[in-house]
Amino acid sequence: MYQHTKGHGEFTPGIVISVRCMPGQAALFQVLLDNGVLRDKLPSHALLTEPKLPEIDLPFHFLQIWNCFSYNFTLIQLNYLKDAPVEVYMKDHKFYSGKYYATINWGSNDINTDITFSEDPIEHKSHHIILLDNGQMALQPNNRIKWSEPSFVTKPFPEKPEYLVCNEFYNVEDYEKWQTEDSDRMFYDNE
Repeated sequence: MYQHTKGHGEFTPGIVISVRCMPGQAALFQVLLDNGVLRDKLPSHALLTEPKLPEIDLPFHFLQIWNCFSYNFTLIQLNYLKDAPVEVYMKDHKFYSGKYYATINWGSNDINTDITFSEDPIEHKSHHIILLDNGQMALQPNNRIKWSEPSFVTKPFPEKPEYLVCNEFYNVEDYEKWQTEDSDRMFYDNE
């Protein structure tokens, strides 16, 4: 609130109302404060889910390990995972528990937009917004999170899964070219 000059340990109630993403920078949030001020450009480490200092105060570069990939994104909530318990693997090689809130998904519907790595299959990452049990908010990719969904996730988490990154673009029209019949029939055949 005061550009790191004072106020550490003081709390002002507010409601997060938007997120701003710029390539090469951390996500920034806009918060409506209970005094009527609309405060913008707050990084995730400036926000807490309750008015008390975290027992373990994780630095902002732990909470978000990748900068934003694009100005263009969609903020979505994966309803199946809403409030799902998770454990986030941080830079200190420790897991921190929390709950899933929403996802910043990168991309654009404008082909003239520079989306940097957001649509490259090897580099694409979502930023899942996780409300940590210590009161902080983390923005983490898939490979840093252990998900728990008690009705489905019944196997133990592998110590270090050996899955490989998806590195392909898939195009269903790029195989064995085919042609539809020349008619007005709704349920046409291919020739």
